[in-house]
Amino acid sequence: MRKLDSMIIRDFIINLVSSLLFFVLILELLDIFANLWRYLNNDIPLSQIIRVAVLYLPKCISFALPVSVLFSSSYTLGTFYANNELISVFGSGISLYRFVLPVIILSLFLSLFLYFFEENFVIDTFKQKSELSAELLKRKKSMSNSNVTVSNPDRKIIYNADYYNDSNKTLSTVMIIDRTGSNTYPDRIDAKWAKWNDSERYWILMECRYFSWNSETEKYDIKIVKQIDEKYYNLKPETFRKIIKNIDELKKDEAGKWLKSLRSAGLPYKKQLTEYYRRFSFPLTCFIVTLIASAIGGRFKKNILLMSLLTSLLIASGYYILQMILVLFAKLGYIPPAAGAWGTFLFFLFLSAFLFKYAKS
Repeated sequence: MRKLDSMIIRDFIINLVSSLLFFVLILELLDIFANLWRYLNNDIPLSQIIRVAVLYLPKCISFALPVSVLFSSSYTLGTFYANNELISVFGSGISLYRFVLPVIILSLFLSLFLYFFEENFVIDTFKQKSELSAELLKRKKSMSNSNVTVSNPDRKIIYNADYYNDSNKTLSTVMIIDRTGSNTYPDRIDAKWAKWNDSERYWILMECRYFSWNSETEKYDIKIVKQIDEKYYNLKPETFRKIIKNIDELKKDEAGKWLKSLRSAGLPYKKQLTEYYRRFSFPLTCFIVTLIASAIGGRFKKNILLMSLLTSLLIASGYYILQMILVLFAKLGYIPPAAGAWGTFLFFLFLSAFLFKYAKS
């Protein structure tokens, strides 16, 4: 049995390395040619283009590894079937599951490797690649935001502004709902604009109308105030910025803190939370595609290379399309973020169990 295990692992690793190099090369070329005209227009030297490609290499490995595992599993098992090498294996009473068990275990280790590879290496290099590309191609990111509504962590002060200017840290057409007082109804401040006091760390509201509830008349009293200096209006300007962070460029702890800050500020977070959960489900793609490829890899006895490649692309396309749909539904709020991130994995896990039940053995 050890010889059978070593045989299938050896062939699987050889095919895995070859296919990984092929798919990584395809991804690198796609990225280079997609931006080639921008590089030429900005007279980017070849050394800088190579540097971008090198920084993108870990991300390419991360993208290509699941597809490479799928192809190598399908091709390895298909070759054994086509050469009739498994007749004696199955004839001796060894099941298909037991025969491919070493590959399944190896795919689990590859899933663990992919997670730690992403967390400790891919995130940093991909962030550097994005920053370098933006610098070379002169892409400027504006942090200013329009029509923004946020709140304090305790949700007692709500801010609404037509426009936040990040360069000079000002707000235009501001409305503040203040529920910190003891009144039944909250106070409201309408300010024409507000500026950030950087030394004292709070907002100064200019040209204001102050609405306060009068319990005796049961109406709001209105006061015209030129300037309001209240140090508890101290929500950081960063909270008003446009959300342009990419959670793929944040490590697990940083992403968790960022999600917590989005929730406390009352900002939309389901899209980011879905991507955060997907970070944990994506590495298991290596494991799930190995199960599926092992169950169907022996159904082809002719044109093994072509059929294995075609089958791998079809399964990978189906996997990623379903994942894309569920993730989109989660981001739109139709399903929970966890379901969007893990739904595809669970569906293909049950599918692989079904295929194994009716596989040739």
